Amino acid sequence: MRKGSMTTTVIAMGAMAWSSTLSAQAATRPVDQATAVIRAVFAAAERADLAALDTLYAGDSLTVFESAGINRGWKDYRDHHLGPELKEMTGFKYRPIEIVTRVEGKLAWATVAYALQAKEGTRTIDNFGRGTFILERAGSGDKARWVVRHSHTASRARRPNDPPMPE
Repeated sequence: MRKGSMTTTVIAMGAMAWSSTLSAQAATRPVDQATAVIRAVFAAAERADLAALDTLYAGDSLTVFESAGINRGWKDYRDHHLGPELKEMTGFKYRPIEIVTRVEGKLAWATVAYALQAKEGTRTIDNFGRGTFILERAGSGDKARWVVRHSHTASRARRPNDPPMPE
């Protein structure tokens, strides 16, 4: 290979690597935003902050599957499932262990692993779970935000080899 060709090749490869890095940085921003919404769902649920959850879920178009159950719309989920459940639990901890998020245009989806601990009466709950979240970028311009359109979660009693509850 001639010296001029080699220099051109090295410069071209460097430019491609720099361009790929810029593209990756631009692509991670929506991923980070969508992931932050999922983290906010866990944190708001743990605080039993239904008002905060109201801003994170997609209103009437929300669907929630928990194990084999289904709720249609945020009000249904809040009033007939999550709200009553949170009132019955004490010491509620609901934390993500891992979130893997992908974004394509105005849609994002994520798989999650999570830990859930609580007391419900005399019963102690210590579960490990997995779930899927589908988010949509709602609105436009400065008012655009990610909202959860669908979630599907299921959990079981923690086993010895499951990850611990995150701090």
